Amino acid sequence: MVKSIYIQVLILLMAFSGQAQVVSQFTWDSNPVTNAVVGPNATGYSGSAISVSGGVGGTNGLAPNGQNINMTMAGSTFNSMPGVDISVDFARRENGASFFTLGNFDFGIATGAIYVKFTVNIGGTITAMNSNAGFVAPNDGAFHTYRFVYNNTTGIGTLSLDGVTKATYTIAAGSPLVWGSGNATIGSAMDGGGSSTLPELDNLIIQNPPIVLALELESFDAVAAGSWNRLSWSMAGGMDVSEFVIERSADGVNYRVIGAVAGSGSVAGGYSFTDASPAARNFYRIKMVSADGSSAYSSIRKIGGVVAAVSCWPNPTVNVVNVKVSGTEPVGYTLFGLDGKVIQTGRIVGGQASLDVSRVPKGVMIIRVENETYKIAKL
Repeated sequence: MVKSIYIQVLILLMAFSGQAQVVSQFTWDSNPVTNAVVGPNATGYSGSAISVSGGVGGTNGLAPNGQNINMTMAGSTFNSMPGVDISVDFARRENGASFFTLGNFDFGIATGAIYVKFTVNIGGTITAMNSNAGFVAPNDGAFHTYRFVYNNTTGIGTLSLDGVTKATYTIAAGSPLVWGSGNATIGSAMDGGGSSTLPELDNLIIQNPPIVLALELESFDAVAAGSWNRLSWSMAGGMDVSEFVIERSADGVNYRVIGAVAGSGSVAGGYSFTDASPAARNFYRIKMVSADGSSAYSSIRKIGGVVAAVSCWPNPTVNVVNVKVSGTEPVGYTLFGLDGKVIQTGRIVGGQASLDVSRVPKGVMIIRVENETYKIAKL
């Protein structure tokens, strides 16, 4: 298993400009198991749990050693977080236990199925979002990565297994988590099914979700007007934008700034920009910059050239991905991992290219051709 695979493509693409902040991290690579890699150490545990070999990627993991782990931490470490991004590697050795609990929040497994329970404040109304995600945890003795992300700014929550989204929760934007009081507990009721030698947990990471701005254009159009290209867009009120930066690309990969338009703060309005010297083919995107300096990108609009029909194979793959586009016009591509890091970029010339992915880690990778994205599994 890959040590940690993360995915939620929509949020990932929106969050390239933001950085997640790790609040707590445990790897349990050595004893005492109460020691954290990031954040405060645990304040107590059953006294039985130990660090043993057999964790993810050849590292150690946490074994219950015959008793419930019940590792406690100060709840104050987390209960000021309005959103959360929590992931853990779990090897199923029992049908019911919690990975992490704190007050109203509970993330774990029940009757073999993964669940998450959390509470949010929706416009002053405290609302419980208790849900079984509807998928069963693999019972193959191997570690798998479980991740729950809730971004209070967008109101979107996602629950994933090994980087594949299994459940999505859509709540009113701007609804923060309501954690509740008391201690946080790792491995509540988790005894490994009586196993005293095998690790069950590894790599617990709790962080604030990446910055995702509540910025979204109501409309965005790009049309040719003679020898010029005209861009127009509108923004709803309540979204504080200080500046719109216009970026253009000839290949859909490499963008450069060609102008800027001042925003009107949180006042709704329409905007426009004229590109007086466009190329034969143009990709446009708008970078929305808020008053505090954070930013988010719009969707992409294209003027000119031929829209390429794209196919990628084999999927899954081991060493090579073939990409074919209609026509012979050069087309740009970007290959990046689920962590948002660019692996390689290039141009497809002559309608087809073979991309060497032999050194790409196993998991899911993203190929973006022009403004289309394709998911490829790497074995």
